[in-house]
Amino acid sequence: MDALRRYVFPMIWMLILGLIALALVKMAFFPSDADAAVEDPLAPSADFDQHAVVSVEPADLSSELVLAAMVQPDAGSALKATDDGEINKIWLKNGDAVEKGQRILQVRYEIEPDPVELPAPPAVEDGEEGMVPAPQPAPEPVAAEYRYVNLVATANGVLSGMEVTEWDALAKGDTVATISPGTYSIVADLTPEQQLSLLDVELKATAELPNTPDPVVCAAPAITEDSEVEEPEAPQAPEIDPFTGEQISGGGAGVSAAQLVCPVPAEARVVPGLSVEVTVDLGTRTGVLTVPTTAVEGEGTAGTVYALDETTGEPMPIEVTLGMRGEGSVEVTEGLEAGQEILEFAPGIDGIDESMNGEMW
Repeated sequence: MDALRRYVFPMIWMLILGLIALALVKMAFFPSDADAAVEDPLAPSADFDQHAVVSVEPADLSSELVLAAMVQPDAGSALKATDDGEINKIWLKNGDAVEKGQRILQVRYEIEPDPVELPAPPAVEDGEEGMVPAPQPAPEPVAAEYRYVNLVATANGVLSGMEVTEWDALAKGDTVATISPGTYSIVADLTPEQQLSLLDVELKATAELPNTPDPVVCAAPAITEDSEVEEPEAPQAPEIDPFTGEQISGGGAGVSAAQLVCPVPAEARVVPGLSVEVTVDLGTRTGVLTVPTTAVEGEGTAGTVYALDETTGEPMPIEVTLGMRGEGSVEVTEGLEAGQEILEFAPGIDGIDESMNGEMW
């Protein structure tokens, strides 16, 4: 009995206490799925009325296009040799600021002397052969003559890429250096769909820089196009926000054949390679019929919304023509009338929510 009290009972109590401790740890740090759903009010839920309806009403709508962009230095102009020759003087070096017309280096070109016609030598009598030309002294060597030409800056900027030294030979057309303007531009790639949305739009853009409190206005945004278009990759499905139903990514093949270019103001401090965001104002519409983005299926101008069939109570598709897309709303130009009721959520949108299972939180 002594042995039981001394060894067995203490071990049993230690085992019981250990089990209680493990249960408390599990309850504190590993709640069940049901408990977690109750305790976490931020967990997403797919519990909403699939047949909720909204009324089509006139509203003001504004739209913008947000693009990922990068700061790039503006292209410079090449300084080229105008003739064959050799460099005999260099005044400036890489990194020096130059102004248009300022001399950078000097090249000398050898001038070929004009041919000189000499008079015929007098004849002398030779006893055996008769009259022969008299011997003439060797012509005196003529010193080479050179023409000196200065290569001057063709624009204001900073010298770069100059690798020549004095007495290097140059051929006509050789690039001696590059004159960089010292300015920068914000460049954003455009997909064909994005470029299409900017047609016939007066470009107004701003850029978010990390070191400025307010967006920087692009003074003269422009669209440039590539001379060649790469073959598209396999198309991808667009990414949809499960809570708003809005399209996050454009999908498609990801081909970019054009760029939006925004000059960086001189007072802005940037460096090449800086990642920024550019926002393009697509305009504002006043008093147009709008519907929630979640109610619409389709891309471009062709779309479908749904209304409840009065007889069956099932969703009935309605073909519509779409206009401007704003934040959470889409303009409908044809197919609906003011006051008409449609489903707030197109059929099937709840399937996205159910697949989330709270993984985003």
